[in-house]
Amino acid sequence: MQRLGTIRLFVGCLLAASVTGCRQSSDCAHELLEVALDNQLEIQNSGELLELSNAYIDKEFQWTSVHINLNDGLVGDSLVSSCSNWSYLENPNSTVEIYFPDAFVEDGCYHFSRSSVENDFQIVIKNNLTFGPTFELGNLVTENALMGQEIVARGFSHGSGDEPFDVVTASIQIDNIQSQASSIHFALELADESCIRGSFTGILEAFRRIEVDGDCD
Repeated sequence: MQRLGTIRLFVGCLLAASVTGCRQSSDCAHELLEVALDNQLEIQNSGELLELSNAYIDKEFQWTSVHINLNDGLVGDSLVSSCSNWSYLENPNSTVEIYFPDAFVEDGCYHFSRSSVENDFQIVIKNNLTFGPTFELGNLVTENALMGQEIVARGFSHGSGDEPFDVVTASIQIDNIQSQASSIHFALELADESCIRGSFTGILEAFRRIEVDGDCD
């Protein structure tokens, strides 16, 4: 659901890195458009920049209705995970995954709050993803297993919220989602009071995210 201006966002996440602290504002759409990052994500307390060169959208994801995946890898028309094996054409180092419960996503501003039971979206950001083959008794089990990852931010409505990387509040502004120049701007404030902001402008490629449940023994 969209709730323009109904949840206050810590605006310091959207200001220049030289400004410390987070201030509150209800004008999400205006402030998010001030994010001047070129297909990147910025962790403001460290100044670290993560590349987000590609964007994919799955409107029939099996766990939620719409799933957007921003990353610096290459997915293709489908992304399958089975027993820790992934079908990336080019493995990413960083990913931003956004899950929307609604049947479709349109232009507008969306909000997340850790204190809210129902949210417009849920989000997880990961960095330092590593992949490789796995073996058992000398036999190849998986060709491209996820070997390690770092959770940068995690915002789920029913999460425990006990980790420093858990999201306290977040907003996303989406524009021109049906065009060849879609844009996504987002800002998050974490439990450790650090701020993350990012943006992507380009084509949201259609893909299918498929998780295969089965016997992995």
